[in-house]
Amino acid sequence: MQPGDDKWPESIQALYEQVTGASPDAVLSSRPRWSEQLAEWVRSATLDEREMAQTAAWSRLDSGDRSPGELLFLLAHSGELLWPYTAPPRELLHRLISRREQLVLALNAQGQAETVGPLMEQMGAEVSKVLTRYLKRHPEALRELVSGVRCTFDGRVLRFHDTVELDLKFLLGSEKRVIGRLDQLRALLPHLREGRDKLVAFIRERAARIPWRECRDVLEEKLFQMVASPEGRSELRGFLGSYASGKSEARWCTRASLLLTRNLEEGGALAVIENLSDLLVYFEAPVEGLRGALQALVASIHEDKELERHRVVADKCWEHLKPKAEPGLALVLLWLEERIFRVALRQGSEDAFERRNQARERVRELPVAEALYWLAEECADLWPRVESERRPGADELAAWRQEVTRRFAKKPVLRKAAIEFFLWCAPDAAASEAELVTLSLVKTGTDRRQLRRLGEHPSTRVRFRVRAINAWLVHGAESAPEPATPATLTGALRHLRAAGAMTLGGGRTWLKDRDLEELLLGAFSRVERDFSARYPEHFREDEARLVTRLLEDLRHEFESIRSDLSILLSQGQPVPLELDLQYRRTREPAPETARPAGVELAFVLKVEVDSFLTTKRAVLVLARKLEHRGEWAPNLRLGREQVDGLLGQTEASFCLFLVPPSLRAECWMVPARLVRGLMEAQGSLSTVSREGAQRVAHSLAQWMTYDLLGLWTGDDRPALLARTEPGAERSPDFIVEISVRKRGQ
Repeated sequence: MQPGDDKWPESIQALYEQVTGASPDAVLSSRPRWSEQLAEWVRSATLDEREMAQTAAWSRLDSGDRSPGELLFLLAHSGELLWPYTAPPRELLHRLISRREQLVLALNAQGQAETVGPLMEQMGAEVSKVLTRYLKRHPEALRELVSGVRCTFDGRVLRFHDTVELDLKFLLGSEKRVIGRLDQLRALLPHLREGRDKLVAFIRERAARIPWRECRDVLEEKLFQMVASPEGRSELRGFLGSYASGKSEARWCTRASLLLTRNLEEGGALAVIENLSDLLVYFEAPVEGLRGALQALVASIHEDKELERHRVVADKCWEHLKPKAEPGLALVLLWLEERIFRVALRQGSEDAFERRNQARERVRELPVAEALYWLAEECADLWPRVESERRPGADELAAWRQEVTRRFAKKPVLRKAAIEFFLWCAPDAAASEAELVTLSLVKTGTDRRQLRRLGEHPSTRVRFRVRAINAWLVHGAESAPEPATPATLTGALRHLRAAGAMTLGGGRTWLKDRDLEELLLGAFSRVERDFSARYPEHFREDEARLVTRLLEDLRHEFESIRSDLSILLSQGQPVPLELDLQYRRTREPAPETARPAGVELAFVLKVEVDSFLTTKRAVLVLARKLEHRGEWAPNLRLGREQVDGLLGQTEASFCLFLVPPSLRAECWMVPARLVRGLMEAQGSLSTVSREGAQRVAHSLAQWMTYDLLGLWTGDDRPALLARTEPGAERSPDFIVEISVRKRGQ
């Protein structure tokens, strides 16, 4: 069968043959008879016949040469023939209007111009009816349906080709579906000939009626889908303009900053980096999008990397930065430009000096510009030396600190800029010097208030250092157990730690130290939030790949915990808690046809207290991801026999559900026994309700801190532990070994 020759139902075939065989002179006179016969057929036609007629009618409108009688029949009765039984065809409106113009030309050529006007009105009404009907069934396809047709908006009605009208109150429908339909209208903005401002105002007005808490999560996912698309940059401004509350959404800003950091570190697509940079600078107070963009630069800049992408982000920050209002951010950008300049010199870049001079020119009008140049250059030179074998001596560092204090301590604007800069940009190897300089710059109550405000900074490094300095400022030197004044701020923290001044209580677990527990919980929570926030980007990966990504982030976080603990300890003092996490993959997962989906893990915990009390226990975990097919699935696929298999091995079994952010950005840990009960309650053999799992789940961070490391779960039977040894048969896919060594107080 040739394209455009789909078969008509038998019950209407005779009528169609009359239409195609009518002479040009009899076309208009035969219309009333055709209308009566078609109306009678519509009343008696079955659903299958209607679907078959719809397919045949569209195939003839879509392609092929058609006689005037055939076009008149198809267009004048398109409301009876074209129903949205299937997916909407692309450029439906453009095709119908093109066919209508062909019919008008044919009628004019036959000398029937006086009948064209009434016919045009009737066919315009029919086409409007068809378009409205398709959009009610497929509201997400507005752009595809009207593609290629010019349109205008008068405040109430979208008008296509000046004749086809679409009343927006019929398009938008109920409030539950209005978000997706407003997005479809927003997609028309670049193609609108007249009334663009009216349509923007209309979208904002309708968006303002939607309760923000109900639509925030949906809009967040739509926003970051645009960010991930190379073509999404042109839509970002319209999106945030339509949903103005999003410009003050701190969660969106944090997620954008994390994604930008990851893309800069891993060399992500340039289009995505540009989209994220554009998005961050749109955020308004109290959300600090510009600081979020700078945080991504500070966290990802390494001198051994290609920094072209960092240049793109820095340029975007310069465009939106007001140095007079934020000299601290200007100082951070100058330091970043100095780092980029030195890398560019080593790489032989021709515009290295030009770019550096342009950056300095941007702050030249500031009265303190020379001081900012000096400090940016000094730190760009000193801090890499501190991290290398050429580390300066103690006297040299002391002289440097004194010089910084002499230049910056007298003017409040310089103190404010330098305090944030040192807490933010100093590497871990120069933490003591940065903290000491900061302490020497805190002169007035205003400086202390600024320090407290930095406790909400987007950088974790800044927040941690602010807590340490505030603790020192609150207690003062007189609270130290020894009469001698510590030589460094780190020394002061060590004295506070030894005196117990920084302990918050006995804790909730056998660790008996709430500081350590909160440090562990915060570290695990950061990994969990980052993984969940990025899940919509990686959900297509299999569970093994997702679990590997999660375990790798946890391993890096364990290394950071050891570094954080060392700050509180004096030279030679034993670490009160030694932590280590290692994992290995025992085998490549079998195909889904060979075994049920999911990845099995074994967490093996080894604990040693005072080299005397020891324990070793294992926990089995089945990891399963939430799937996405147009929207997030309402159930998590999980075979009941898988859960029974876990419980048959040990009661210390859990299910780990990898999910996108819902109420919170977290992964769900549910005891296998409880999952079995949920499946039994809902009478399911292969799924568990997403809503039910969320209600009873713990976050992964809480489970690791209070259940796993808190020793509230685990099985120490030799048979189970033997399955986790190298070379064991039927071992889990991943073995995660965590060792904890605690010394007495």
